[in-house]
Amino acid sequence: MGLLLLPAAVLGQQATTHATDSVQALPAVHIQVERPNRFATGTRIITLDSAALAPYRTGMLSEALAARTPLYLKNYGPGQLSTITMRGTSAQHTAVLWNGFNIMLPTLGQNDFALLPVSGATQIDIQPGPTSGLYGSGAVGGSILLSSPVRWGAGFTAAGQADAGSFGLRAGNLEGGFSDERVAVRTSATYRHATNDFPFDLPGGGRPRQTNAAFWQGSLAQDVTWRLGQQGQLQAAAWLTDSDRQIQPAIGTQNDHARQRDQSRRLLLGYERVTNRHESAVRVAWFEDILNYSTDAFRSDSRVRTTQAQASHTLRFGPVTSLRVGAEAQHFAVQMSDYGRDLAENRFAGYALLRYDPWPTLHLSGTLRQALLPGRRPPLTPVLGAEWQFRESATNKWLLKASAARGYRAPTLNERYYQPGGDPNLLPESSFGYEGGLRHEWTGLEQLSLTLHSEVTGYQQLVDNWVMWWPKPGQNFVSPRNLRQVRTYGLEATSELKWRTTAYSVSGRVAYGYTRAYKTRDELTTATLSGRQLVYTPQHTGAATLDGTWNKWQAGSSFTLTGFRYVEDEGNNFLPSYGLLDARLGYTWRMLRSSLALTVLAQGRNLTNQSYQNYLYRAMPPRSAQLSVRVAWH
Repeated sequence: MGLLLLPAAVLGQQATTHATDSVQALPAVHIQVERPNRFATGTRIITLDSAALAPYRTGMLSEALAARTPLYLKNYGPGQLSTITMRGTSAQHTAVLWNGFNIMLPTLGQNDFALLPVSGATQIDIQPGPTSGLYGSGAVGGSILLSSPVRWGAGFTAAGQADAGSFGLRAGNLEGGFSDERVAVRTSATYRHATNDFPFDLPGGGRPRQTNAAFWQGSLAQDVTWRLGQQGQLQAAAWLTDSDRQIQPAIGTQNDHARQRDQSRRLLLGYERVTNRHESAVRVAWFEDILNYSTDAFRSDSRVRTTQAQASHTLRFGPVTSLRVGAEAQHFAVQMSDYGRDLAENRFAGYALLRYDPWPTLHLSGTLRQALLPGRRPPLTPVLGAEWQFRESATNKWLLKASAARGYRAPTLNERYYQPGGDPNLLPESSFGYEGGLRHEWTGLEQLSLTLHSEVTGYQQLVDNWVMWWPKPGQNFVSPRNLRQVRTYGLEATSELKWRTTAYSVSGRVAYGYTRAYKTRDELTTATLSGRQLVYTPQHTGAATLDGTWNKWQAGSSFTLTGFRYVEDEGNNFLPSYGLLDARLGYTWRMLRSSLALTVLAQGRNLTNQSYQNYLYRAMPPRSAQLSVRVAWH
């Protein structure tokens, strides 16, 4: 959406490691970009940059998020459906945006993270909490922002990688780019294939091999950015993905040879103009998503074409105040065999974003968004945030933060029109949440380049009109109904230590999440309000990573912990807790005056050989290995 646009004249200032080159090349441009997080003060943002994503260049977003964050991803198997839960909400309560455009399927209302290649973006920002005021429908539990910040003046770069691993894994990646001070181009192509014939343990004994779980995936990402003079920028991007996968049967069930084909085409074009006081942006995007599913006895085909347009204007009232106003429109055209007819729908939204910094140590922001849906009016979604740096010394910085926000989720097209069962009169889900936290930054002895960043956040949220699929009285099929009210609260804590010298670097990070989620109202007369945790919502999650380099060597490890999860609303059935340990070791040879690098990287997954299930009766692989060879030129 409009607030995510990054103007041309200052894209080089996005990362401190690249700011110097862009400012020296364009000395006349010193405009401070109004980046998205400037309008989201008081909220928590987790960033995975290109260095954190490097071990997953040929992988999927589900792998990177599961290994590098304490987020819980409900995974049906390697290469299978993978959905996310944030702060106790459902998979439909997390918005995913690519370069500012929501890529959530309007039919399902959720994203499959096993279909999103890491190579489609070079940076991932995770923003937990209700952020519908910033990003629109679905941002109730949180948002995930995929972007590829431009690195101006980098010259030519190219790289190729080939992977081979356990259970028939074969993968590869080719990428290249060029940028001077006027144009930047990035291209990345990835393929991935596996037979997934891994052995697994049966509950009653036995160790068969998995069947009907093979997949093939391919993707192509293309980004082009032109600077037009000192004030304008033109951006074009494309992201094409294709997946053909067998659907892994549940343990103990008959193989019905289920198969699914997913194809996505995403295109965007945008223009931005920046002056000392004004910033204007107009962008359009076109998506096409195809999903074809079949078994021995059933077939469902769908095709969704989405057209989106965004426009925004930012006005700076001096150095302390910025106001951005914008509007966006969406058009969905759906061909779905389970609807019985073709459908088309239009949605609109307008918003205003305000940033006010009365003092250098105090930052305030406010957001207001109103969406227009056919037949229904979702709630007005304001967001208020504040950050106060209340103490600073030569080595320490302490910052308090707080925010409060409303969120909403528009009913999906499946919930409204699926036959049988769809209900066109469903109400939008709405939520209200708030959070508060403390951030601490410590810088040790300058000659040691030692830093420690820690943050703790507490939150609470109430979600109303929660949609559940349940039979209505007299029906023999399920229907979506506004049945529940759900309360979530919890605690998130992270701490990261970095130590860098000329010969080596070490980075360690630990993260923990405590999540309590339970229903406070249920319209079903048979339902009980026991306060029990929602299904597939672990109370405890954690992640720890350790990365290091020494001369030509690199090494790293990650450990993730997932607490037990109930698998039904009532009863005692649950999946036990499990922990997964991964590690990697690599060596790089540099040639041609260090412009050419050859890297060999060995990775091990599930090194303790855990036998576990992430989703009930879906087998997960045991210990596995992967070997990568990468050639990079700069």
